[in-house]
Amino acid sequence: MLTGKHGEYKLTFDKDGRKTSERLVTPPQPGYNVVTTLDVRLQELAEKALEAKAKRGAIVILDPNSGDVLALASWPAYDPNLFVPSISTEQLQALQNDPDIPLLPRAYRSSYPPGSTFKIAVGIAALESGAVRSDDQFNCVPAIQIGNVTFHNWKKGDRGSLNFVQALTESCDTWFYQVGIKTGAQPIIDWALKLGFGAKCGIPLRGEAEGRVPNDEYMKATHGRKLLNGDIANLSIGQGDLQVTPLQMAQAMGIVANGGTFYQTRLVQQVQTLDNEIVTAYQVRAKRTLDLLSETREQLRIGMIDAVNGRGGTGHQASLDNVEVAGKTGTAQWGPKNKERTAAWFAGFSPADQPQYAFAALYEGDVGSKVHGGSTAAPMIADVFKEIYKGQEVAKRHRGEREPEVRRAEPVEEEDESD
Repeated sequence: MLTGKHGEYKLTFDKDGRKTSERLVTPPQPGYNVVTTLDVRLQELAEKALEAKAKRGAIVILDPNSGDVLALASWPAYDPNLFVPSISTEQLQALQNDPDIPLLPRAYRSSYPPGSTFKIAVGIAALESGAVRSDDQFNCVPAIQIGNVTFHNWKKGDRGSLNFVQALTESCDTWFYQVGIKTGAQPIIDWALKLGFGAKCGIPLRGEAEGRVPNDEYMKATHGRKLLNGDIANLSIGQGDLQVTPLQMAQAMGIVANGGTFYQTRLVQQVQTLDNEIVTAYQVRAKRTLDLLSETREQLRIGMIDAVNGRGGTGHQASLDNVEVAGKTGTAQWGPKNKERTAAWFAGFSPADQPQYAFAALYEGDVGSKVHGGSTAAPMIADVFKEIYKGQEVAKRHRGEREPEVRRAEPVEEEDESD
């Protein structure tokens, strides 16, 4: 599409090597121009944030009101001009042998366990299925026993009884273990699929990963059994066999941000000739609408706002002075046990009350490193949107401290690991 096609000339020479005739057999065809949805400034800011703060990672930013991809950044990157007109063998080998794999577009071709960012999907499933009401409370204890396995919370200490907003704000694992099992695997799987996980977003780039939402069929084929309560517990905090791409995560945040409309993710607006004539136009298209209850939408919004701006929120390093960001942190391990890496996430939307941007940031840690979504991924998003909103007076609602629930213990805050 972009490269066009070579033409062909037929030349005739006499026995002395003199050209005797010249004829155009096939005229060359110029390539088309592609008009993308990318916002150059956002793309540059995303790449700058990754370069400054991530050895490996990705940032995706979408317009939640259209599905347009505004930034699609992966790190490390490489200079695409190396391939024009062709790359040398030495240069190609250097890129291929780089252990950080700069040729890999992590934003859409790599999938990772989403960690606690997936608690948003679990919360939707729990509230929409009626398994849990927003004011139901469950104990946020240090650990619970499921079968013969002990499942721990990421944070030490007994946090007392929490409702949904509080559990999302503090990202309490043991709360979500209980709620996930009470909800059951199928509603969680169904809502994950409705949010676009487990399927390609459909951008016109090769190699987009589908990710994976494990169901009984997958578990039987892979592990020889159906999903058990321990698997549901892992699923409820975005770990185990669950895999998502940063692009899928940003897409899901867009659905939450706009209240339930699933727009087709769009990277290309138009294909044009060199004379700017439109060959193909790709329109904004709503694939479906998720009929989320107003209570569900409001609980998600408040919980994600408090996760960034409220007391005890895990995403406070994404907080801005002049705009309210809504988001969710996540931290998950993946890979072989002796070579485990950590994927640190921050995903959400901004401004919280009238979203213009939905985003997902991923920080891919080294083997054995301790990285966390709140302390590594959230600051990258802050760097991007500080620049976007610089000098703008965007209303930020003052959030007074909520009346605390009765807690059994209020331990001193630990070093910020931010889930």
